[in-house]
Amino acid sequence: MKTAFKIFLLLAVVAYLVIAVWKFGAQAEDRICEGVSIEIPDSIPSDFVTADYIRSILSRNNISPEGMKISAINLEQIEGLMLDDSHIEHASCYYTASGKLCIRVVPQQPVLHVISQKGEDYYLSSNGLTMSTANFNVDLCVATGNVSKQFVSEHLLDLACYIREDAFWSEQIEQIHVVGPDQIELYPRVGQHVIELGSVDDFREKLDRLRLFYREGLECVGWNKYRTISLAYDGQVVCTKVNNQKNK
Repeated sequence: MKTAFKIFLLLAVVAYLVIAVWKFGAQAEDRICEGVSIEIPDSIPSDFVTADYIRSILSRNNISPEGMKISAINLEQIEGLMLDDSHIEHASCYYTASGKLCIRVVPQQPVLHVISQKGEDYYLSSNGLTMSTANFNVDLCVATGNVSKQFVSEHLLDLACYIREDAFWSEQIEQIHVVGPDQIELYPRVGQHVIELGSVDDFREKLDRLRLFYREGLECVGWNKYRTISLAYDGQVVCTKVNNQKNK
């Protein structure tokens, strides 16, 4: 008898759970989407991909989730539309307990604005992808001159990421100008000199050398004393004064 009772009790519990799950699922199918919540990480530039931009993607594709039955909303379609946009790296959609559709996107991280002498104009992401600049206005270091997309991805990406991530250089360097593969110039925000980097080889060591020169040299003699500061020579900082005299 005890065994039979236990089996009966177990079957009753299973039946209850099946009915409860079925009812909950049916209720969920009939629930209405109460709105759209958009989440974007704070670490991304605030003037890049915004909540309004995400809503514009939905609008362009005639998707208005608010007020629709949850069962009629295709989350995979919405995620796919987000990922089709070159400015977005990751996207996920889910419903909150209050019935809102949450769209969480991680935008690409722009690190460089490229304007080539051939008229190309695009953003470069931290993982080497190109993105349209249309409808965006991000304050980035600008690369100009003889810059093909291949040269940018193979030679300038690491330099651009380094400048972007370094608190001092991100404020100081506003332009990378490419004359040739071994003739790269940097234009600072403070001072009227041109920084002759040479090639991008060992750029970290070169910029460390320049940082030391700034601290121990320019702060003593003034930021407008030199016309050019060359880092192209191993272990040296070679300066040309405004009156064309060279100092090492």
